Amino acid sequence: MEMRQYHARRAKRRLKKGALVLIAVLLFIAVVVLLIIVSVGGAEATALYGPAVCAEKYSAVVVRNEKLVTTGDYDLAEFYAAEGQRVEPGDHIMDVYKMGFSREITSSLWNTKQEIYEEQLNVLGEARDVELRNYDDRIDSAKQRLAHAVLSGDQAAVPGIQKELTDLLSARSEYLRGYIQPSEKLRGLYQKEEDWQHAVDDGRISLNAEVGGVVSYYFDDYSQPLNADKLTNATSDLISKAYKRSNPSKMTASTNAKSNAFRIVDTDDWYLVFLSSADQPLRVTEDMYYTVEIEGYGSFEGVGVSSTVNDKKAINVIHIEQDMGALINVRAVKATVTYSASGIKIDRKAIQFSDLEPFIEVITPEGKVGVYVNVLADDGKYAIVTAKNTDNAPVEQGMKYWIP
Repeated sequence: MEMRQYHARRAKRRLKKGALVLIAVLLFIAVVVLLIIVSVGGAEATALYGPAVCAEKYSAVVVRNEKLVTTGDYDLAEFYAAEGQRVEPGDHIMDVYKMGFSREITSSLWNTKQEIYEEQLNVLGEARDVELRNYDDRIDSAKQRLAHAVLSGDQAAVPGIQKELTDLLSARSEYLRGYIQPSEKLRGLYQKEEDWQHAVDDGRISLNAEVGGVVSYYFDDYSQPLNADKLTNATSDLISKAYKRSNPSKMTASTNAKSNAFRIVDTDDWYLVFLSSADQPLRVTEDMYYTVEIEGYGSFEGVGVSSTVNDKKAINVIHIEQDMGALINVRAVKATVTYSASGIKIDRKAIQFSDLEPFIEVITPEGKVGVYVNVLADDGKYAIVTAKNTDNAPVEQGMKYWIP
């Protein structure tokens, strides 16, 4: 009896050892299979349909649709439109005076005009008709409003009041010329005024608006190269320098200020441009909608224009058709772009690169086929993609694809 129990115990021990050996062998085989899979490079997966949302922060630049007006170097300027004023084509914006023009010339002209007025009153005597009194009252009112605007710091109102006052003085002078029989002294003053007026006209360049929009007299060194009509020529180096050399949320002064006159900006038509690494699959896609939060300036909705690779950087462009507000004088900004899309959903690890362009491998009966894709959203685990070209293989729900 004891002998049978002894043999039974030995048999159990042998069974346990055998089981442990079998488990070890199975584990070894599993490890080998796993290593083979890893060495071969990945696994097959099935594309689903679903949403993905992500938000990315970028250093960006603002590119405006604006008309830049430049002139030769000038010493003096007179402004007839205020900073931020909306104007129409043909509106008088400013006068500039050529280099070497002296302010004494304009002072002499105005002094002569004042002499003429005083002599006209002297000839007129005490007689004042209703029309002349009306001119005097309107001129006095304009002078008072101009003084108040200057003292209160209302610079936006000054150009308009100045123009109104100038027009009234000219109108009163012309009225008196027709009303008064000129004396010898007046004829001499009229000729003196004409000579000074010619001198002013020779040195003055009048500038009018060619298009409608909002006036700004602020420039930076990128107002010319980073204009909407030159955006297709922009390089990653230009975008990078424009951001780095402009203080975020503040426009810098132009090094060519003496040749720049003004800008007229379409404040409802502008672009946000930013760089991303060319080895990052998430880029702006044409005709996709994006929400853009610009630090310090609010939220905007935009449409993707393009994403082009230049010097290992992707240049991403979003078009915005909302009033830009204070961004009219801002170049560099911090922006958060929200990517939101629903569509063909794949494991983001399936995205590979060829010539800095993202692609995936679709499994077909003939084997793996590379298909270039747009990545519409990437939440860190899954990506929403569309095919750039479906000639090689369709990118659709239920397709088999390869995860390397």
